[in-house]
Amino acid sequence: MSGKVNWKITLILCIVGFMLALQYNSMNTPSTRDTRDMWAIRNELAKEKKIHSELLGEIREVDQTLASYTELTNEKTAEALQNTLDKLYKQAGFMPTTGPGFVIEVAPSPESIAFGYEVEPLSSELLTRFINVVNQYKGNELEIDEKRFTTLSWIRDINGKLTVNGENVSTPPFKIKVVSPTIEDSKKLYNHLLSSAIQDEFYLDNLILTISKPVDHITLQSWTGGFENQFLKEQTKEE
Repeated sequence: MSGKVNWKITLILCIVGFMLALQYNSMNTPSTRDTRDMWAIRNELAKEKKIHSELLGEIREVDQTLASYTELTNEKTAEALQNTLDKLYKQAGFMPTTGPGFVIEVAPSPESIAFGYEVEPLSSELLTRFINVVNQYKGNELEIDEKRFTTLSWIRDINGKLTVNGENVSTPPFKIKVVSPTIEDSKKLYNHLLSSAIQDEFYLDNLILTISKPVDHITLQSWTGGFENQFLKEQTKEE
């Protein structure tokens, strides 16, 4: 009987000792450290602060719009709403826009022409990659081969042809227009594209980007794809 008791006590002590060892090991195992250097952390912090500042700016703009509505008389309300609607239409690309920007020509590389290579359409993956590079800087607007690119646009390969908004994009050469909020923003994007690896990616597909210098006035045509309203409805006076 005494042997059975001793065996049970020994088993319990082993289990307790094993649990204590696990707890001690977990307490003394250091957590994963952030191995980034100070500059990497500062850059990440700067990006987060920039996003925070942009959000505050958008909130401030909305607050100012709401405040202006509360101060309006009935006669001015319709005019203010129309101005806001026009602004939203412009932001969404439903209206032509003119601003500082530059033009990019996508063309076959001289080497591919010299060797007699067949000019292939631009791939949807490479065009998407280019747009992502441009969108690293906020507020830019695009027109691709005379097709306005907006948040409602889509890029597809259909039967071997690159399409934007369902319309075929010309086999290079063709032009891409970029409009930025300010001339300073346009110059920043221009310099970024010149130093970006995106040019090498185009060159691997036997294409080159010829980027003109920023100017004060570049005009983009309006979006022609239409808009389907699924959720909003007009309220009658009785409602």
